Amino acid sequence: MAFILDRTDDRARMPKRRIIATAIIWYFIFLLINFAIIVGVTYIYNKMGVEPDQLTKFAGDRSLHMDSPLWYIAQLLLVAPVVEEIIFRLELSFKRQTVALWAGLLPVSIVGYLLDCSENWMLIAGMLLTGGVLHWLVMRYTTDEQWTQWRSRYLHTAIWLSALAFCLLHLRFTVLTWGLLPYCLAIILRPGLVGCILTYVRVNLGYWWGVLFHAANNAPAAIMMLLALYGQ
Repeated sequence: MAFILDRTDDRARMPKRRIIATAIIWYFIFLLINFAIIVGVTYIYNKMGVEPDQLTKFAGDRSLHMDSPLWYIAQLLLVAPVVEEIIFRLELSFKRQTVALWAGLLPVSIVGYLLDCSENWMLIAGMLLTGGVLHWLVMRYTTDEQWTQWRSRYLHTAIWLSALAFCLLHLRFTVLTWGLLPYCLAIILRPGLVGCILTYVRVNLGYWWGVLFHAANNAPAAIMMLLALYGQ
């Protein structure tokens, strides 16, 4: 059975419901694998008298989100799925107009979302201008035929790079040392594997299906926030 990132032509030989089922099956396989790895790594650290979760605080201190919990939930269910799918997977269609749209949105998406510079309006304006130039360059100096050829040559490379970049995006720990690195890698393996699922869905079903699966993956965290909010 081919690895999910290598299954780029399922849309041509499988109905949509089978593609969805394949993504869900792989998703739970990945979750089980990652859960077993985290349990094993955590057990080793605990035997050494170390509480890695308390030391690393993956994704920062979640208690800080309690000041604006509804906005945090909106980020989980809407902002993050839409913007992260634009940044990491919109271009994977290898269609000229879609790639041009991705190039146009990428600068402002990175500055406004990943770098959290949304209040620097001059920078945002500059990135919008940069995006407009990139969009024009792609539309002016490339052709549909070129993107079709590049897809056959570079799609697999682009897919793997996209999955790797998405994984590294989640390397966000309050404390990160060489001694804690194995635990940190075990933790970010989950978003890395989820990124593989999202890439598979995007390539075979389209961008908005990727957004939907991304939001569904974030839903448990949103539910936990709601429980914490209304359980107080």
